Amino acid sequence: MRRSVVWTALVSLCLAGPWASARELPRYFQAVRPLGMGGAFTAVADDENALFYNPAGLDKVQHWGMGLVNPLVEVGEKGLDLYNDARDTDFNDTTEVTDLLRDYIGEYLHYRAALFPYFVRHRFALGVLGQVNVNVQPHNVAFPEAEVDVSSTVGAHLGLGWGFFENRLRLGGTLKYVKAYRLQEVYTAADIASDDFEDQLSDDLKDGAGFGFDLGAMYTFPVLLKPTVGVTVQNVTDTDLGEAGELPQQVNVGLSVEHSFSWLTLLGAADWVDVTNNVGEDDDVYKRLHFGVEARLPKVLSLRAGLYQGYSSFGATLDLWVLRIDYATYAEEIGSAAGERADRRHVIQATLGW
Repeated sequence: MRRSVVWTALVSLCLAGPWASARELPRYFQAVRPLGMGGAFTAVADDENALFYNPAGLDKVQHWGMGLVNPLVEVGEKGLDLYNDARDTDFNDTTEVTDLLRDYIGEYLHYRAALFPYFVRHRFALGVLGQVNVNVQPHNVAFPEAEVDVSSTVGAHLGLGWGFFENRLRLGGTLKYVKAYRLQEVYTAADIASDDFEDQLSDDLKDGAGFGFDLGAMYTFPVLLKPTVGVTVQNVTDTDLGEAGELPQQVNVGLSVEHSFSWLTLLGAADWVDVTNNVGEDDDVYKRLHFGVEARLPKVLSLRAGLYQGYSSFGATLDLWVLRIDYATYAEEIGSAAGERADRRHVIQATLGW
């Protein structure tokens, strides 16, 4: 029973990482609002998410805000099926474990959970991010085994942004300290059912910590639609996390336009992430393109849609003053090129705060 609880927890919480047989682009953190917009946020970044997308956008924040408790849960469409089946599996029985893995041969099973309490105001943001992420990929029909990539981090983030030349030019930076844990192994059904599996997990777990920083810039042209160009260099010169690996340097560029009506604000954005092809195992440009739109109604409701690596994304926010609920669905490309193999995911976050 104890082993079942441990294994179920392992496959229920997660942070995305690269696979030997699948090539998802590794990312430190993806927020719900940007995901609903197809991941295009480099030239938008006008809320607490600027800490992760472009700290220059903190100068665009007009009001202070605070997220006291804001759990985030994300799951791939096949991942929920595995979770339910795992609850009914005896993980001390090699035969039952074998049957469970065999049922999911060839599937890519993704989960993520995060918590990000924060404080944000004009030109300043401070937050603590805790997240855990698991990707599981069973293979080998004759002798089933699970390729497991688990990543867990706790990070403290401090961001500053400042405007110049009547706020046409904005510059910013984020300083972060990250403590990370990483598990990348292949386990057979016999390994999972063995009496010392928990000890094996502990032995295979790598950990490390390090400081990193991001730099960002935005320039807004004082013409119709307020076109804004954004550039971010994330993890400048790489963020070394010891045995847990590193967060590689990534350069992103973006463009946004915006227009406000009396009762509606429309926002459009486009991003090209990792323009130097320094992240991931491939150099496919289409996997790195993101497009999105957002419609903000007064106070309560926002709707979003976009193209994330060529796949549709949708999102919404319901803001009830002290409670905000964010939802998004998108598809991650886990093949070597856009359009090859999509993993549809759903993510929801509830925030108590102001």
